[in-house]
Order: sequence, then structure tokens, then C-alpha cells
Amino acid sequence: MTTARAATILLLLVVAACAPRQLPQLPPPPVVAPSGDLRLWPNRDAIQSACLNDLAATGAEFELIAQAQPGKGGCTLVNGVRLIRTGVPLNRPVEVTCPLALRLMQFEREVMQPEALRVFGKPLGSINHAGGFNCKRMTGNGARISEHGHGRAIDIWGFTLADGTRISIADHFRARGREGDFLRQVSRQACRYFSVVLGPNADASHAKHFHWDISQWKRCGA
Repeated sequence: MTTARAATILLLLVVAACAPRQLPQLPPPPVVAPSGDLRLWPNRDAIQSACLNDLAATGAEFELIAQAQPGKGGCTLVNGVRLIRTGVPLNRPVEVTCPLALRLMQFEREVMQPEALRVFGKPLGSINHAGGFNCKRMTGNGARISEHGHGRAIDIWGFTLADGTRISIADHFRARGREGDFLRQVSRQACRYFSVVLGPNADASHAKHFHWDISQWKRCGA
């Protein structure tokens, strides 16, 4: 072998050793994402995805839940989420539709929190509810399914301020002073955000809580 040929072979071996090796293609890693991350649910329809994107953008904490099968009473939960907190925690997670969760988030940010700061000089610490999705009939009209039966309603019994002060509809709605002022103002403003607003001024069935829903009907019983 000539010196020139040997040098060429040596050069080719050095180049081959330095060249990057082709690695086998690996499957993508599993997605580990925070609750509410839309990558976990890539097949949602466009409307639902838009709502979830809007809800996630607000900073709300939530989990996506499977669509509930129709129950014996015709109750369903479509486009549902388990809402854990808006800008503040809920006393416990609540299952509602994404549109209702988004509306509640907007109402907390635009009305409830500013009102708490105005009246008490302190922010809200939590929103205390008595339930969202619940298969039951409408109060006063047993022939119709309640909006709770479709996750389009939520019942609120009170609030807690950041310093631990508790405010309840049952104890303070008709009271004089800051607590009553706050609750009555929140109830009135709710009519701009929700379709049906019921409370102590509406009927005896809502003497101890607010009912807010996004049904096709319209009633302001604040």
C-alpha cells in the first residue's frame, strides 16, 4: 500500500469517527401538565376549546372532566370542568360547564373582588358554594330539570375575606352594615353576568343562598 493511499484511508476513518451518529427515533415523552392544560384534551371541539383557552388564560385552576352520560332524569354535563379556584379558592371544587366557570371567573374579577376591597378594604379569601352540577328538578316546577342538572348553575352561600372574616347570605343579607352592603351589591351586579339570579329577595327557597345560572331564561330576583 502506498503512503498516499494509507494516508487517505486514515483520513476517512478519522472523519467517520468524528461525524455525528444517527440515533434511533424515540417516542415523544408523556405529557405531564398542570390541570387545565389543553394538551391533555386535543380532540375537543372548537367551541369547547375556545372556552377552555379563555378560562385557562384567566388563571383559573380547573380540571377537565368526562362528559356525564344522561341520567335517569335526563341530566347531563357537557363541556364540564371541575373548578378549583377563580382568582381565589372555592371552599371545595365544583363541577360546572366551562361557560359557567368562565362567567364566574369574570364576575369574581370584575365585581366581587373590587366590591370586597371597596367595602372592607380587604380582598376575598374564598367563595363558598353549596353545589353546581346536581341532578334535580327545578324548584317550583317539578316538570323541568333544574339548570343544576346540566351544570349551568351554582349556589353561593357566602364568602370569606382574606383575614378569615366569614360573610353568609343567611346571616348578613338583610343586615345593616358592611356585610349586608356587600352582599346586596354583589347580588344586584350578578344580573349583568348571569341569566337567572335568585336570592332572599326572590323567594323563600333562596333565603340562605344565591342561585346564579346561564340558562336561556332571564330573571333578576336580586
